[in-house]
Amino acid sequence: MTTATVTNVRGTEQAVTSWLASTVWAIVLGAASGSACVAIRLFFRFLQWVFVQQTGMLPIVAATLPPARRILTPIIGAALATLVLWMMRRSAPDLRFEEYVEAVRLRNGRIPLLSTVWRTASSAFSVASGAAIGREGSMIQFAAAISSWVGERSPLRNLSLSRQVAYGAAAAVAAAYQAPIAGIFFVTEIVLGEWAWSDIPQLLSASGTGWLISRLLLGAGPLFPVRGSLLITHDLLWVLPLTLVLGALGPAYQKLLHFSGAAKRLPFALLWSGLAVGVLALIEPKVWGNGDAALLVILQNKTMLLGIFSVFTFRLVATTFCVGTGTVGGVFTPTLFAGAALGLATGHLLHNPEPSILAICGMGLLMAAVTHAPVMAALMAVELTGQWHLLPIILPCNLLASLIARTISRESLYAIASPEPAQRKIVFDIQDCDHQTGADPWIFKGDRRQIGS
Repeated sequence: MTTATVTNVRGTEQAVTSWLASTVWAIVLGAASGSACVAIRLFFRFLQWVFVQQTGMLPIVAATLPPARRILTPIIGAALATLVLWMMRRSAPDLRFEEYVEAVRLRNGRIPLLSTVWRTASSAFSVASGAAIGREGSMIQFAAAISSWVGERSPLRNLSLSRQVAYGAAAAVAAAYQAPIAGIFFVTEIVLGEWAWSDIPQLLSASGTGWLISRLLLGAGPLFPVRGSLLITHDLLWVLPLTLVLGALGPAYQKLLHFSGAAKRLPFALLWSGLAVGVLALIEPKVWGNGDAALLVILQNKTMLLGIFSVFTFRLVATTFCVGTGTVGGVFTPTLFAGAALGLATGHLLHNPEPSILAICGMGLLMAAVTHAPVMAALMAVELTGQWHLLPIILPCNLLASLIARTISRESLYAIASPEPAQRKIVFDIQDCDHQTGADPWIFKGDRRQIGS
């Protein structure tokens, strides 16, 4: 064999060895991230039992509580969440927090673990006591921080920390939502901001591992099953005008969340959000929680038109106020609910024989409009419901909805969630700082934002 041949063979062997090593390490990261995500979910469940002595869906629990306790529970949880944030600032005033999308894009994947633990604890008190905020956001953030901690101790020197955190984020999304394929595209479209095809095997390995751990410890999905195969008829053509409407509503939804930040100026802001949730729960118990129970009822078409608008309105007010006052959490699942509710309402108004189809389409369309991640949103809609045969319909509509939303506004949901109450303003500077990925180079100033449900 010639020297050139030997060199080529050795180069190929090194490349294969490196690829195998990175894939195995992605499985390790997926296991760590998925386990962390499940651990936080179980911690939330334990705290919920402490508050209400039940571990079921929060709206169902709220409906069984007497009025006084229905009001006081969210207020007490908000008070404890405020106390945790105060203790964090008092004990470590210089403690820095990094949201995982920003860490991957701009900080080489470094996420301080201590600040994430403090914020997760604050979120836990809010979530467990009924705050109308997404719990999955804190679960994914914590899992990403664990991935960063593990990645800093990686034996692989040719795998960047930012890539390792991205693998962990894919596993966390898969574990939180029982959606391993959507988890991959969540990372490519939102976290990395580029179609990183060379990372797909590692992302798949990490995401699949996180999903398996979640299934083993929390039970199998889908999370919001729609039984049977929904029939596709000519009435489904109404999804086209629904696409146009929700594509335009996406930026308006984001602006609403932006403007709600004025509520942070209130003294003891989180307490006011707890009071709002408690009072609204007297009228509609489904305002408690991240919207999972309300979403399940919507997708199963068990609500009449008036009930849909009632739950939608009360939940929108409660979630907006929780986000505005700075409750630590996410808005991913509340957004899924909002899209599904608008889709189902459209189906009822048009007397569609299968309104649940428009509900499933609606959750994907609004998510695509506010995240600018149409493929992820389409996969999330079908993985959460099990209606895979709708993917060829939802995907092109999501692309159109995302295009409409991008035309109206370049801001996306990953830059919106809940800041700490002490932070006063939202300033986004768009700078040309991300030449490597070609992604929208968001620089976060003022608020540190956390994505999720």
